[in-house]
Amino acid sequence: MLCGNCGSTNPDGASFCNVCGNSFRAPTDPTTPSFGSQSTPPPTGGTPFQFSNAFSNAIALVTNPTKFLKDHKDTPVTVKDVLVNYVAIIAAVPFIATLLEWVLSYYGFIEYGFVAAIFTYVLDVVSVFIIGFIIWKLGPTFGTQADQSRSTLLAAAVYTPALLISILGIIPFLGVLSFLGLLYGIYILYLGLPIMFNTPSDKVIIYVGAVLVASFIVAYIMGYFVDYFTYTAILHTYGLYY
Repeated sequence: MLCGNCGSTNPDGASFCNVCGNSFRAPTDPTTPSFGSQSTPPPTGGTPFQFSNAFSNAIALVTNPTKFLKDHKDTPVTVKDVLVNYVAIIAAVPFIATLLEWVLSYYGFIEYGFVAAIFTYVLDVVSVFIIGFIIWKLGPTFGTQADQSRSTLLAAAVYTPALLISILGIIPFLGVLSFLGLLYGIYILYLGLPIMFNTPSDKVIIYVGAVLVASFIVAYIMGYFVDYFTYTAILHTYGLYY
């Protein structure tokens, strides 16, 4: 099956293009919006993904992930729309949290707090893209037909609780609660694989485990680079780095 949008080859019977996310299904409702469109909400009641309502979508997701995922599992999306219209907005929370943490805890290094916040922001967005790519590529291994666009959307949903709860990091004794965001994200991944991709029930747990291993590796590498570049800049400034 050839995609009429990008020309790539897809398996017969596919619902979405594996490359660009283009839907192969005949449109049934002209009012159903695409990710980032200005149309009215879909008939299922899900809120359309727009720059202006990223946080309302995030709140809807964390309060009722099952309903949210079901409402949006067939909404046409692109990787760019997910990253720009949703992740880039929600990632402002850890950006602000990182900046405030440096201002409140490391007085005298405020400019480096801004650098650290910028690195955190960029790497959060990049991490969602990478994890979405991993979910997409691991799909066939676990009997799952996924496309990159909706895999990125699921990755964004998984990261949402951690991004939102990161604001607690500005208060030292509450920062440890950010672990709860990680656990909730794992739960959303567990729910999302069968809802969005019809992953066989006997393969969901091991699929989640494979994605988690990859996610921890990505998070470790990203965190290392943030710390390395920030503290290297500080040491250079004070002549302590040779």
